[in-house]
Amino acid sequence: MSRELFLVRHAEANSTNFDIKDIDRPLTSDGEIDASKLGKTMSDLFGTPDLILSSTALRTRTTTAMVAEQLGYDPVNIDFLEDLYESSTRILLRVINELDDKNNKVVIVAHNPAITYLAEYVSGDVIGNVSPAGLVHLKFDGATWAEISKGNMELVKYHRPVRTEQGQ
Repeated sequence: MSRELFLVRHAEANSTNFDIKDIDRPLTSDGEIDASKLGKTMSDLFGTPDLILSSTALRTRTTTAMVAEQLGYDPVNIDFLEDLYESSTRILLRVINELDDKNNKVVIVAHNPAITYLAEYVSGDVIGNVSPAGLVHLKFDGATWAEISKGNMELVKYHRPVRTEQGQ
């Protein structure tokens, strides 16, 4: 059975207001545009996923909502996990290994550096740095999510956000 994992880094967040806690940082207007475009791209290329998981930070919740809208995914079915905020490769891998095997296409919206490190760990490929609103598409031909480990996923593609000249 083929399983697909889509690792999404939240879109660009406000980093200029130091009075806001990190977890409460909102997306910038460019970030909102990029999140919506990312959802449209995902919809066109991959269709609706079986499950979407998201960090509880405001910037990831907003990115997730915009992506889910474009994917036609019911927002009440999004699982918001505190473990995805300030997570590590180990935590992300645990979340993946514990996924219900009824789900074949899963989207995880979280943060760097964990998204990049996890993608490189499970694929064995070098990505460098997943950009805001970046998407790593991974594939695994195995029976269960619990089997996913170091180097046994295929990196299908890393999608970077594309901005128009106005939005740059």
